[in-house]
Amino acid sequence: MLTALYYPHVKMSTDLLKNALFLWDKIEYIAPNLHFEPDYHEPELAQAVSLFAGKYIPTDKEKQMVNDSIVDLLSQPLPEWFFVKVEDLHKDLRYTLYPEKLAPDTWRRLEKEGLANSINSKGFETSQQLGLTIMSILANCCAGTQKRLVTDQVSSYSALDRYLVTIGGGELGDFGKKSENSETLVTISLHLMNFKNVSLSRLIELRQKENTTNGAHIRVLRLNYLRKIEEYVNKLSQIKTPQDAEEIRRIFEREMKDDFNLLKDELKDEAQKVVFSSEMATAAISLVGSFLLPIISPTVLLAGGALYKRKVDYNTNRNKILREHPMSWLYSMNKIQAI
Repeated sequence: MLTALYYPHVKMSTDLLKNALFLWDKIEYIAPNLHFEPDYHEPELAQAVSLFAGKYIPTDKEKQMVNDSIVDLLSQPLPEWFFVKVEDLHKDLRYTLYPEKLAPDTWRRLEKEGLANSINSKGFETSQQLGLTIMSILANCCAGTQKRLVTDQVSSYSALDRYLVTIGGGELGDFGKKSENSETLVTISLHLMNFKNVSLSRLIELRQKENTTNGAHIRVLRLNYLRKIEEYVNKLSQIKTPQDAEEIRRIFEREMKDDFNLLKDELKDEAQKVVFSSEMATAAISLVGSFLLPIISPTVLLAGGALYKRKVDYNTNRNKILREHPMSWLYSMNKIQAI
C-alpha cells in the first residue's frame, strides 16, 4: 500500500485531500492519541477522511528519536531567531502542539530553555519556527523509509532548511523539496485536463470504484501516473540551477501533453471500431424491435451476443491502451462513467 504522511496539522484541507485521493492509497496524519478525532464540518471532507485517511500515533521509540534530534539541535551554535522566548512573542507568532506528540523529557528540556510554555492540559506553545521544525522532525521519524511526507505548508518551512544547514544532514530537506515539486507537477497535469474543478465527491466515487471487482485496472492507471510523477520528482531533486528545474518542468509538461493527445487518438480509433461496426447497427435495430415483440426472437439474441463480444473486445483494447499512457489516469477521471 502506498501511504503518505501529512504534517504539520491534524486537519486536512479539501485541496490536500484531492491530491491525496489523486495519488496515494492512503494518507495518515499525526494524532496525539487513539481517541482523537478531527472535526470536519463539510460532509464530503468527513467522508473522504473516513474512507481514505487514518491517524498515526507516534511510538515511544519515535518520540525518543525526536528528543535526541532536538537535544542535538539545541547543542549547535544556532542563530538568535531560533532562541526567541515564547513569552516575548505575540500570540499570532506562537505555535501550539499537543503534549502527547513528544516525550515528557523533551517538553521539560524545551521549557527549561524557555522555548516552550505549557498551556494547561491543551498543549505547549513554541515559536512558529521551532514548532514547524519540531513537527518536521517528528514527521520524518514517523514516516520511516516507506511513507512519503506531504504538507500544504511548504512556504512556512524555511526554519527546517536552516535546521538542515546547521546539522549538515540534508535528508529531511529532500522530503520538503520533493513534496513541493510533486505538487507543481500534479498541478501541471491537472491544468492540462482542466481537472481543478472536479469535485471531491467525484474523486471519492472513482476511488470507491477502484476497490470493486471491476475496478482493479483503475489502480493500475493511478500507479502508472504516480510513477511518472516520481520519475520527474527524482530528477528535480538532483537539480543544480533554477534553469535546470524550469527545463525539467517544461519537458514534463510537453511530454504529458503529447501523451494525452496520443491517448485520445488511440482511444478514438478503438471507439470507431465499435461505433461503425455492423453488430452495433444490427443490435440497435433489433433492440427497437424487441420493444414491439412480446418475445425476443433468436435473431435479436444473436445480434445481442455479437454486440457483447465486440464490447468485450473494445474494453480489453481500451484498458490496454490506458495502461500504456501515464495520462490515462487523468483521462479516466473525466471518463469515469465509461470505465
